[in-house]
This record gives sequence, C-alpha cells and structure tokens, in this order.
Amino acid sequence: MIDPKKTGAYISKLRRKRDWTQLELAERLHVTPQAVSRWETGDSFPDIALLSQIAQIFSISVDDLLRGETAGFHIGPRKSGAGAIIEELAQNRPEAAARMVAEGKVDLEALIEAAPLARPSTMAKVIENLSDLKLPLEQIVQLAPFIESDLLGEMVDAIVDGEVDQGLLSSLAPFLDRESLDRLVEKAVSGEIDASFVASLAPFLSRETLEKLVLQVKDGTIDAALLEELAPFLGRETLDKLVDQALNGEIDIERIVHLAPFLSRETLDRLVEQAGEKHVEAHHLVELAPFLSREAIKKVLGYAAAGTISPDNIVELAPFIDKETLTEMIRGSMRSNPEA
Repeated sequence: MIDPKKTGAYISKLRRKRDWTQLELAERLHVTPQAVSRWETGDSFPDIALLSQIAQIFSISVDDLLRGETAGFHIGPRKSGAGAIIEELAQNRPEAAARMVAEGKVDLEALIEAAPLARPSTMAKVIENLSDLKLPLEQIVQLAPFIESDLLGEMVDAIVDGEVDQGLLSSLAPFLDRESLDRLVEKAVSGEIDASFVASLAPFLSRETLEKLVLQVKDGTIDAALLEELAPFLGRETLDKLVDQALNGEIDIERIVHLAPFLSRETLDRLVEQAGEKHVEAHHLVELAPFLSREAIKKVLGYAAAGTISPDNIVELAPFIDKETLTEMIRGSMRSNPEA
C-alpha cells in the first residue's frame, strides 16, 4: 500500500543527500517549493508523471520511491510492483501496463495500488486491455472508486451469478450508474441473484425502479417481507398503492401495518376507517396505534363502543390515549356501572 508519509520522507532524504534545497528540487520538476514541502511531509502526493520524473532525477525506480527505500541485494527474480505500472502510465502506455499484469510480470494488486494515482480514463484503457482476464469481484471492488461507472457496470455484468458474494456486490452500489443498478434489480427479480440483496441497493435506486419493484409483490415475484426494508426509500404514492393492494386483499395487510412509520397521516386514517372491513382487524389497529393521530385514536375507541374491538384491545391502546379522553372513558364506565 502506498504510504505518502514514507514516500515523502524518502524524497526528503534523497534531496538532502544531494544537498539540494526544496527550491532547487522544485525548479528541476517545474513545481513550486510549497509542493515539494507538502510531499516531504506527506500532506500531498506527486502525480504519476512527477513520480516518474523524481525517480529519474535520483536514479532509482518508482518502486523504490513508493517503498521509501532502495531495494538491496535480492536472490532470485523480484516481481515488479506498482512503480512499474506507474512508469508505464506516466509514459501514456496503458496497453503496456495491462500486458504486464496479463503476463504476470506484476500482480493485480500492483495495478490496484497504482489506480488512485491514475485518471479514470487511463484506468479504463488498462482494464479494456485486460478483457480476457476475469477479475475477481474483490479486486473489482477495490478498483471501483477509480474507474468510470459504465465500465464498472460491464465488469459486474460479466461476473454476476448465483455464487457471487452479495456483500461485496452491495459495496459497489455507490459507484454504479442507474442502468447497471437496474440490471442488478432485474437479476434479483428473475432469481439469478438473491432478491434480498435488492434492499442494500435501495438508497441508490431511482424512484421509478423502486416503484416497479415493490408493485411486483402483488404477483409474488418479490417477497413481501422485502417491503419493510425498502419502505424508507419509497414515495408516498407508491406506499399508497401498496395500501390499496392490501385493502383489496392482494397482499397481506400485516406487511402494510409494519410500514406504518412511513405512511402519511391521511393513509393511516384511511386504514382506521376500514376497521372490521377490507382485512383490517382489531389487532392491526393496536399495532398502528403509536403512529395514529389523536382523532384517529378516538375513532378506534368508538369501535369499542360499537363492539368492533374488544376490551382487551382497549387496554393495549391505553398508552396512546390522551389523559382527557382516558378520564372521560373511566368516568363513563363508572356511571354505567356505579357498583364497580
């Protein structure tokens, strides 16, 4: 892993060994002395072209510069590191950099290490020249912040199957474009990947995609349990459509009750009005109680007088009944049953 402080300290050591000031090194590199100072303290890092120039000035390799030391005597072949990739990219030779990886002259990890220093367009050219090399998902995740989203989507399309690590795949979501995310959703709907994985994509999906997705609960394509995880990202209209489906018996009303924190006051009131009808039962009203308005709670209590809900349900509702209403209920009970 590239360590700016280690590289910076080594640049400082090499400069002082030549008995140069920061200004003298800066003049050779056509940068400001302040830039050299920031490198040496590790507050910033030279770009790819400058790393190559610095290595040439001090007659060392870019790998040495990145390691913060000159490689000593080594028995046997030594595989090049990120420095070899950087030197090729500094000369605008992405094809050569890709060939080094493909031929095993450098590890894929070296490419990943060099990626933060390269332009996304340059990395795209490297990756395109590695099209015959199937990159593991773990490495794609590491490269994701440094490559263009459309290319990343193509890489993901090439590897996604039923065996893919869903956690790693989820971590790519912030870097994928809308089209790529939609394709992943389609794979989840078709059963190619676990549908529960869609919940991790929700913050990055468009409203249109989410709406099409959740409305498939009706035909059983998507598990209704997924609704609760998607609810924070759904629009009011979509939630209202789900409520309509539940009231029509097309999906389980219990799922809608669990969405109560995300439902509008008007929608909650509509559910209360359906008590005893259209699949809304007394125990559903109790579950909805923490989210109901004072007026809606009073309406629920009216159902008690009509016998729609039981006294036991009233007890469960007690924590959500305002003091004034509760007092009136007690007094009314005492008047109707003076011997109690």
